[in-house]
Amino acid sequence: MQKSPRELTDLLNTVKEFAKRHIFPRRRELITATEFPADLWQVFAECGLAGLSIPAQYGGQGASYQTLSKAAHFLNLYGGVPGATMTFLAHWQIIKLHIVEEAEPSLKQQLLPLLAAGKATLSVAISEPKAGAHPKHLQTTADRVGDEFILNGEKAFLTNGPLAQYFIVLAITKELNARRSFSAVLVDAKTPGLERTDGVKIDFLHPCPHGGIRLQNCKVPVANLIGIEGEAFVRTSLRMRAIEDAVGAASHIGALACLLNDIIDIIPEKLAEKVGRIESQFLALDIVAEALGQMADQTEEDMEFLLHLQLGFRQQLMACGTVMDEIVQEIDLSNKPETALLLRDINKLHSIAHSAHAARLVKFGRNKLSLTLANRKI
Repeated sequence: MQKSPRELTDLLNTVKEFAKRHIFPRRRELITATEFPADLWQVFAECGLAGLSIPAQYGGQGASYQTLSKAAHFLNLYGGVPGATMTFLAHWQIIKLHIVEEAEPSLKQQLLPLLAAGKATLSVAISEPKAGAHPKHLQTTADRVGDEFILNGEKAFLTNGPLAQYFIVLAITKELNARRSFSAVLVDAKTPGLERTDGVKIDFLHPCPHGGIRLQNCKVPVANLIGIEGEAFVRTSLRMRAIEDAVGAASHIGALACLLNDIIDIIPEKLAEKVGRIESQFLALDIVAEALGQMADQTEEDMEFLLHLQLGFRQQLMACGTVMDEIVQEIDLSNKPETALLLRDINKLHSIAHSAHAARLVKFGRNKLSLTLANRKI
């Protein structure tokens, strides 16, 4: 059920107050923390925010992707710790995209009340050591034997992995003539044969935790299948990336706006034109981010336009970030260590999946060139 404007305002005000009261005062601690603080997750749950993306019948708030986008914007704008925002946004998005939209009713009944109460969270396990997320290089398998899947393989770079009680594992369930079919399988972290690993460590975007898992003959019920067997690479990986990019767009603006607020009192008058450029870019970026959030709610199978618009947003965001870097180079951040770390995290965020975005741009450009060439021949 769609929320009324008053309900939506109240919900986002809860997010804003959470960021102001529980993240911003702890910025220096959080942005350098090597582990996610248990007390911050507890407050997140007590505020009712753990169930933001979960339907009301399971104890949640039933937020749309557009609302999640605005919530992430507020977390970064008023909290100033992109790593904390990443943890909370991943929790919201994984639940909505994979459990609310894809899981069987029995799994929803089992998981969603726990997730809404903040008593559990999830991690999506796609990437593998030395293979990344490229389907040609993934090796994890889930062999179907009777009414069970038997999983073997290793996964790395799992966002929220150390916090997760459940993993949605992308695994090969069929291979014929070198053509692989992937399925998504829910695996309880307590399943015999599942071992947590350090995974790939990163020294930025704290306190968002990343880890890995190793699976050795892990047996899970076939009923733990998420979505349609054999179609998970498109549904679990490609669609997830498109939705993540669209919903996360507004959070990038929030982080840049927080950075500008941090330094506005020490920016010299001579840089007024650059500040004006950033402020005007924020206005344009806000409109595109709003559209991306709306499209995430409306788009089902056809992701092309969503991907193209997100690419355009990214190009403008990078341009805005370049101007911000030019300003920062002319001021002293030695007395603002949390601001310097925020700048580091923003730059790291902008570099994530750079090669994938570059490949999309090449594909987009080639399609345009091919169409133009075809029209010339007519």
